[in-house]
Amino acid sequence: MEKKTFGSGPVNNEVDFCRVYDLETKKKIEKILLDNRISYCCHFEDKGFLQKFFFTKPSQNTACIFRIHDEEVPRAKKLVRSVLGDSKRKRKERRR
Repeated sequence: MEKKTFGSGPVNNEVDFCRVYDLETKKKIEKILLDNRISYCCHFEDKGFLQKFFFTKPSQNTACIFRIHDEEVPRAKKLVRSVLGDSKRKRKERRR
């Protein structure tokens, strides 16, 4: 793999991979990524000022955003497809 260099500074090739709202799904995705040696980092999305006080339902959780290297995205999508597919179906059922 060639190393991308642009000038004298380091290059950050992290991209947002997926957004997860429940702890169970987060743990499943972490296990899959770790087992397949895909490095990742998690960022927790802060709720805005108005969301803390108004317009929030008790069931809403803070989102966890997984970030991975841009070259690992196709492989990670294949690996995590089963977990993310199930969570999307659950969200659609909750809306009904």
